[in-house]
Amino acid sequence: MTHPRPARPRQFWLVSAILQLPSWFEQRFPKTWKRSLFVPMLLLLLFSLPIIITPVEVWQQGVISAVLILIGFLVVHLEQFQTKPQHSEYLHLFLAWLSIITTLRYLHYRTSYTLNFDTWVNAVFSILLYLAELYAIATLLLAYFQTLKLRDRKPIDLNTIPQSAWPAVDIYLPTYNEPIEIVRTTAIAALAIDYPDDKKHVYVLDDGRKYPERREKLNAMCEKVGCTMLVRDNNDHAKAGNINTAMRRTKGDLVMILDCDHIPSRQFLQHTVGFFTDPKVALVQTPHWFYNPDPFERNLFT
Repeated sequence: MTHPRPARPRQFWLVSAILQLPSWFEQRFPKTWKRSLFVPMLLLLLFSLPIIITPVEVWQQGVISAVLILIGFLVVHLEQFQTKPQHSEYLHLFLAWLSIITTLRYLHYRTSYTLNFDTWVNAVFSILLYLAELYAIATLLLAYFQTLKLRDRKPIDLNTIPQSAWPAVDIYLPTYNEPIEIVRTTAIAALAIDYPDDKKHVYVLDDGRKYPERREKLNAMCEKVGCTMLVRDNNDHAKAGNINTAMRRTKGDLVMILDCDHIPSRQFLQHTVGFFTDPKVALVQTPHWFYNPDPFERNLFT
């Protein structure tokens, strides 16, 4: 017996009208709009200048903050009911705009009212703290730049290419002192990836020479599950050095790097290797999730 899917609530006419505005601009100015989402973002920021620089009383600032938080919650809730990816993109743009104007208002306040140059000691520490905050803001803006317009790339079907022409892939699992059971789970998942066995090699890169007993157990685990363990006699440059050392010792055409607490899906290589048929592609990055507790979960026992 099947149950009908619950109907999505009808959108208020004002919400629908607002969501149609970007489409209207895109139709009127197709070249400018499609070239970059920076155009609407810059327009939004331009119109937001009064919000950023206008001084207000403390209670007024509290009201503005509450309103912005409420709008943010409403937009996030509204996004869950969107059926058109384009509308979700517009709402994402709007949330980024809210965050940026809030951040810029704070930056304007910090720059105009809080820097202390009374003495050279105050000046040094004031500037250092200010630079640290500028770095954090730059990181935030860079994150928005990276996610402003997401692309839905479709995997390239490897079945259109003769299997003999598929590139060999070396799968790296760098590890230092993580529990062996976590490394084992990831190694088994890597070995189970759907790809020809003669073109797939799994390497556990152990950098934990400070833990000889663990290294022995890790080596036994690798022999048992069927992957290769690589070690080095130093820890120069930490994880990057570990990977670079391994790249000089393995012969694959491509390298796939997994953290030792990442479990790849069985179709991972089928969905990613095809992108390298484009000679301009040198790196493919995918989203990833952790299955072991993060620091908050571990510390809060959740």
